[in-house]
Amino acid sequence: MATWGEFAAERPEMAEVLLKLLDWIPITYLATVRKDGSPRVHPVCPIIAGGRMFVAVPEWSPKRLDLRRDGRYAMHALPGKRDDEFYITGRARLVNDGETRKLVGDVAGH
Repeated sequence: MATWGEFAAERPEMAEVLLKLLDWIPITYLATVRKDGSPRVHPVCPIIAGGRMFVAVPEWSPKRLDLRRDGRYAMHALPGKRDDEFYITGRARLVNDGETRKLVGDVAGH
């Protein structure tokens, strides 16, 4: 699985689409898989930091429980002013590293 930095280096035009969409509306939709296998959709604000993409998720959130059990996700940004779209899939991983968490918090302004 590629990191955001690797993806952006390989497909800079696609990475630019997401960054422009996030400048306009900083929300995407994150689809996860419930325990029963059905989909669940959540609005999230992606954070690009250190060449990686992160989503801050509260401990009690259903999306966190979904991602811990089954890391698969799909993310779709809202269509842009010219109907630009951005969609990715991948596997989420919990980040416990204090240095990375601080970097993400600093970039997000938390």
